Amino acid sequence: MYKLVCLAILTTAFVVVAAVNYDRTEIHGYHFHTYFFQKDDDSTQEAREFRQEIQRQIEDGLLANCRLNRFNMDPVGPHPVGSFETCCNKTSLSQSLSWFMQNRGNLTIFLHPLTTEEILDHTVRSSFLGSPFKLKISALETTLAAVDLCLPLTTSNDV
Repeated sequence: MYKLVCLAILTTAFVVVAAVNYDRTEIHGYHFHTYFFQKDDDSTQEAREFRQEIQRQIEDGLLANCRLNRFNMDPVGPHPVGSFETCCNKTSLSQSLSWFMQNRGNLTIFLHPLTTEEILDHTVRSSFLGSPFKLKISALETTLAAVDLCLPLTTSNDV
């Protein structure tokens, strides 16, 4: 009887392990959204200075595989407060994440991967450095036709 119970447990464990369906969606890059309170002068100033430092780090090569996008003084898309985005390609996650963790100050960073599954990227695949914010998920598409590859911009997105 003992052998039969052990066999049943092992068979069940094998079936459970074999049934796991891991996500194989390709991640093309990452967005680091820096959040600030656009109606608060101190918060806005901290965000502007942080953005300038990110630009310096890009130019100096520490964040070489990243680019800055526009500075939003109002909520845009799913983002509930002022924000700006730093887009980093998939090879630079470790360096970029380390830098943002150490240098974000009082700002919150919303981090998510870039795949064709926008809602999943902004919910179950995302994380916050700092205080979390509730996103407006209804502003997102379930599936995207194209993914941001975090290539350099041909025009300026200065503050």
